[in-house]
Amino acid sequence: MKKRKTNVLRAFLGILVATALVLLLAAALNLLVMPLVVRKGWEVTVPDLVGLSRLDAERELARVGLELGSVRVVSSTVAAAGHIVSQTPRPGRRVKRSRSVDIDVAGDNSRVTVPEVIGLPTAKAMAVLELAGLSVARIESLRSPGIPSGQVVRVVPPPGAAATRETKVVIAVSTRTGVFPMPSLVGMDKETAQGIVVSQGLVVGSVKPAVSSERIGSVLFQFPEEGTAVSEGDTVSLIVAAPQQQ
Repeated sequence: MKKRKTNVLRAFLGILVATALVLLLAAALNLLVMPLVVRKGWEVTVPDLVGLSRLDAERELARVGLELGSVRVVSSTVAAAGHIVSQTPRPGRRVKRSRSVDIDVAGDNSRVTVPEVIGLPTAKAMAVLELAGLSVARIESLRSPGIPSGQVVRVVPPPGAAATRETKVVIAVSTRTGVFPMPSLVGMDKETAQGIVVSQGLVVGSVKPAVSSERIGSVLFQFPEEGTAVSEGDTVSLIVAAPQQQ
């Protein structure tokens, strides 16, 4: 009888211990796992906003439970004005709901300022203007005693003036009598090369096409060649790239 009571007591204690272990395990799971589950529910993936307008970006952020943070206007030659060029945090990152996302928006780049190119050689001046988003419509010659031949002496619109990317710029280049080295024209488009020839006080001679894989209309050869001594009134002939026949 006494032995039976002992066995019952042991069984009861075993049940108590097992129950305690189950409760401890449940508590541990609750402490360790549940915060992760809850936290996971609080997190969202940052959407890709690049290329969107500000209004569309705000809608996309609201859809996933995020907010629009700071907005900075930056210069961009790729994105249209008012569209997003970058964001922080980056797309795809997991963040808590209600977090703000900062964006950089492209400003209006349609207005540009004519750069200072007076005194520069013709080719250099054209490169500076193109870098500013402007194109040269015409190159004129202007006799300028005391100024090296080929330097820009006048620009229309003038340096510092406001312009648009559609504005066509006219530059005047100094010419003078005497012997000077023939400038390089190879690689330029035909119209630009002809403009430089005229700006140097030279005469455009024959312009012949030659089948080539180079850019159509670009100068392949010039006569006289680069560096040859020439003087005002000399004739310059060009060979330009023509498309391959099908």
